Amino acid sequence: MDLKKQEDFLNNIASKLGRPRRSGVEPPKWESKPYLHLYEGKSHEELIEDFITNLGQLNTKVDRISRDQFAASLGNVIQDFEVRSTVYWDDEALDSLCLSDVLEKNQIDAFRWDPNENEEEMKQRTAHVDLGIVFADLGLAETGTVVLFNGGGRGRLVSLLPPKFLCILSEKDIVPRLTQAVQKVHERVSEGLPACINFITGPSRTGDIEMDLAFGVHGPGKVHVILLKDE
Repeated sequence: MDLKKQEDFLNNIASKLGRPRRSGVEPPKWESKPYLHLYEGKSHEELIEDFITNLGQLNTKVDRISRDQFAASLGNVIQDFEVRSTVYWDDEALDSLCLSDVLEKNQIDAFRWDPNENEEEMKQRTAHVDLGIVFADLGLAETGTVVLFNGGGRGRLVSLLPPKFLCILSEKDIVPRLTQAVQKVHERVSEGLPACINFITGPSRTGDIEMDLAFGVHGPGKVHVILLKDE
């Protein structure tokens, strides 16, 4: 349908309805925005506590630790999840924790996601490891959600294919809810956004027609979060 025919069509509908043709959308003017005030007055410490509590309700354990406790915390995750192999992001934030050294000391068969390698080979290799490890960009207190900016060495399959998932997050990056997370995304528009931004809330879970909840059907069935205290 060309533009003139489209205009004639819409004008005809307006005529049939007995009213002038409308154009543009005027957003409603809300007298209040309760979602902006939901966490008003809460301290950042309370946001952190909400984040941990909400993840706990999703069968996800959170270790809140200092950076010098990272090696011990990761060792416990490896033991609890019975990890023998892992894939992790090519990320400076993980390098700052000496992740590769800790994995080597625990005798873990580990490799770094490399977007320059053959994509199909990387995909197959990632699908057969025990654990995927990433460093999240944001955390949402209201739901216990972590936000991942994917792209390059931060492959999205690292958090999707392995049956177990470890997410590391700095507690300073916890915000109240989706409203603030979207604001943070908008702030990065000028720098360029990745093709994919993942919002992950606990382990993968789905319910069948009999309301039985199953974990790990569409992604990792076990999730652990390491929350790093602000220095």
